[in-house]
Amino acid sequence: MVDWDQVERLRSKGWDWDRIAGEPKVGFHAEEGAGEPGRALRALYYQRRSRAQRRPTKGEGAAEGGPNAETSGRRWTLARVGYLAVPLLGVWFVLAILFPSPVGTYVPAIPWLGFLLAVAGFVLAFGLLRTIPGERWSRAARTTLVAGLVLGAVVAGTLGLVGNLSGCPTLPAGTTSEPGGWQKVSTSAWKDGGLPVFFFYGSVACPYCSATSWAIQLALERFGTLSGTSWGHSATSDVYSNTPEVVLGGSSFSSQYFATEINEAMDDSHVTFPAAASCIQQAYISAYDSCSTCGIPFLVIGGVYWHQAALVDPGSMGSGNPNGPWTAISAQEVQNQIDNQSGPAWSSVSASAYLMEAFMVKLTGGQPTAVANDPNVAPLLKQIS
Repeated sequence: MVDWDQVERLRSKGWDWDRIAGEPKVGFHAEEGAGEPGRALRALYYQRRSRAQRRPTKGEGAAEGGPNAETSGRRWTLARVGYLAVPLLGVWFVLAILFPSPVGTYVPAIPWLGFLLAVAGFVLAFGLLRTIPGERWSRAARTTLVAGLVLGAVVAGTLGLVGNLSGCPTLPAGTTSEPGGWQKVSTSAWKDGGLPVFFFYGSVACPYCSATSWAIQLALERFGTLSGTSWGHSATSDVYSNTPEVVLGGSSFSSQYFATEINEAMDDSHVTFPAAASCIQQAYISAYDSCSTCGIPFLVIGGVYWHQAALVDPGSMGSGNPNGPWTAISAQEVQNQIDNQSGPAWSSVSASAYLMEAFMVKLTGGQPTAVANDPNVAPLLKQIS
């Protein structure tokens, strides 16, 4: 049986057909009456090649080792695209899961890389169904697979390097649970001017952000002076329509204990996700706030403690069916309950505010003492790691 791979290799070295036909490794034996071995081998070669080109999906020449193997290997079939994309995205996905920042800062593993990997897997499976069994693990397929693995490592490594050079923090995938649904990250503190940062990411139109804004205001005001706020309400077309809120976007905060970064979309007609204002913000959003339907409000305290989704129940600020008809109380009524420290809104807001204060005190080393010794905060402080 002729070793067509060997034939191709010898032809690439410039051997003539007579010399190739006489090479024992080729395994060619001319039939009687076929004439000169070199001429007979050449005729057979072009005969098989012509047949393969006429039937590229079924011809013998397209099979591994056939005379058209080189041409077949150059074709980018669906299977070969899948052999490249699956390992590329797979390696990238795994590294982005293990190192959500800096590797997954700009393209998070969940949902984007996971979705792309699923699409690539479908393309590969569909392509293999349309491929001749003998070609499914051909030399071209193996080479493409290896190339995909290498490219995946290169792409992930490049993004990680770019992230590091841009100042993105290195954030671990694993977190530990804290009271109230909060999570703790084992990383260095996020500071601005030497002060830990209180980061709020949300949207004015979001009813859960609206309800949570009252607890944020209450907590921050115990650590400094919050100014530049106003009253507003969530979108009229969303659940818990017109939930009263403290609009934090554009506010300023003066404190010896904390700095603030407020990133709030200001359109109150529909919920939008604001663009990250820095690589650090993007890193935390990509690493821990990847859920597109429950991602806001998102809070990070000092880069160590974070919470995703509702902190305060909007239901405490109105009555009726959340999906309509729903009647929300006014912002003034919420403020009256907070001032009087009574009512359903106060109960919901204060519980979250006290917990936030406990996390903040934990990061300041027990300062200010008035907050640390507050009987509503001190017991919570003991539960925090």
